[in-house]
Amino acid sequence: MSSLYSVPFSVTFYEPVKPVTESTKMSQFSIHTDLVSRISRGQDLNSIFFYSPTEGKCLLEGTLSVATSGLPLVTWYSEMTLVLNGFLGEGTLVLACLPGLRWRDLLSSLSKSLKYLRQVKILIELEGDRDDILVRQVLEFCQSQDMINVNVIFGDFIITQAVYSFEAYPEFEMVSQIFAEDSQVFSLYPDKMSDLRGGPIRTMPDYSEPNTILYEDKQGNRQILGYLWDVMEAYARKHNARLQVVNKYADDRSLNFIEVLDVGRSGIVDVAASIQPMSMGVQDRYHEMSYPVDLTSWCTMLPVERDLDVSELLSRVMPYRTFGFLVLLWICYEVLRGRWRRHQRLQKIGWLVLATMLSSNYLGRLFTFLSNPPSVPPIDSLAALIESPVRIFSIRTEYSSIEFTKRTKYSAAFRLTYKQSDLIAKRNSMNTSFGYTITNTKWKLFEEQQKRSSRPLFRYSTSQDLCFYEMVPFGFVIPENSPHRTTMHHFSLQLRESGLFDLWVSRGFSYMVRAGKMHFADLRMRYRAETLNITDLRNVFMVFGVGAVVSITLFACELIANWIKLWLGF
Repeated sequence: MSSLYSVPFSVTFYEPVKPVTESTKMSQFSIHTDLVSRISRGQDLNSIFFYSPTEGKCLLEGTLSVATSGLPLVTWYSEMTLVLNGFLGEGTLVLACLPGLRWRDLLSSLSKSLKYLRQVKILIELEGDRDDILVRQVLEFCQSQDMINVNVIFGDFIITQAVYSFEAYPEFEMVSQIFAEDSQVFSLYPDKMSDLRGGPIRTMPDYSEPNTILYEDKQGNRQILGYLWDVMEAYARKHNARLQVVNKYADDRSLNFIEVLDVGRSGIVDVAASIQPMSMGVQDRYHEMSYPVDLTSWCTMLPVERDLDVSELLSRVMPYRTFGFLVLLWICYEVLRGRWRRHQRLQKIGWLVLATMLSSNYLGRLFTFLSNPPSVPPIDSLAALIESPVRIFSIRTEYSSIEFTKRTKYSAAFRLTYKQSDLIAKRNSMNTSFGYTITNTKWKLFEEQQKRSSRPLFRYSTSQDLCFYEMVPFGFVIPENSPHRTTMHHFSLQLRESGLFDLWVSRGFSYMVRAGKMHFADLRMRYRAETLNITDLRNVFMVFGVGAVVSITLFACELIANWIKLWLGF
């Protein structure tokens, strides 16, 4: 054994071996070989990690060359922590040899080595004879470290054939079974997450509407709604569990990005009822989130552009092209006037036809504009937004996640606040004085609300300049070593494939109405034509005044020129 310790780390590939023969079972390693051989032949295993930091006797080590079924083998004979997730995956079998005295420190080092891999299959051999108190302490420590697929044997396993494990749900319960020839791998390592047997799933909603909504029902009891809450309830039902809300009676505010991640890191929740972006803000904490459950863009929700005033309409009835066409006709008339003296009747008819066409075009455009007035040109960039009276209302934490160059160059386009409640209040009330940054998943809520209105108040701008992040993955906040990570991954894929996730998202507006956060209402008054007044004709009077001034000026100039000629005697 001393030579082994001179090289603390090694990787070995063993050739596949034949099934264990009866003669092999006669040796002192026969039952250990049989145990490891059955476990290592599982279809989901692809590597083995052997951990033996001390020089004590360990019978599991004698099984490595025989029972590993040709799987890649990594051996580690040091107490130092080795991060395994860089080259090993979830299909790893861990064989560990621990002494009876210093087991806690060494097992803690092993748990650190298994960061992000705590749910792999683990077989521990404790030095010495069977000790029920010791094995309970070891298994309870494993549960506290989220290592739920652990079996423990003792040095006298050849005699006792006892294998110890535990049930993690609904509460800790030590289980002892006798390893026999008919023992199956699934009995040693059952899928404990498929049935939580009524155990709790601790969760914490972030109350970011409409993801999760906190409201009071008619009886005054606080309840939770939202499409993420539907996901959590379905997950709990599927795995025979119940939801235990950590902060059900919150202080009427939503939790921000950092607060939710800190909750997951602290371990007070199993899965938070909150999805957060994985490629925005603090990107080095993506491992504290689950597999992506949603893919969305973060763009801008802008007020629909106002309709043109009547005075603006009257100035647009006669476009510049029409004036240019009239000028061209006048030039042609002046050039050809001498040649048309023989066709004065046709000339008069032509002018009548032209006047009819011009007046028909003018009246048609005028009536169209008055009955259905157009709007001002839409805002399609931050530069255009700065030139308009509209500003994007946002909180400073969201503003800081925008690209540095963009937010410094167009800082005048934003109005910032520290209070997220101010942003939510203005956005939910459809305050058209501002625009708002929002994901297209949340935009569906306001899009559904505006379907009840005669005319929309807001539009969702997906222009490149007004979309700050595109196709951003969102995942559930979950502790990095949570045993729910893999099952939540599979469950989220099933939700997407079945269409249930999109169905629950589409119910966001009805949930908000049920919670009293929004109401069915026509948000915008219908357009109603009104009698023209002096204000509406101000542009017409302005053009008339300019023309009159020009005419009077020219007339005065002609009179002055004539007087000068008479005075000079010309």
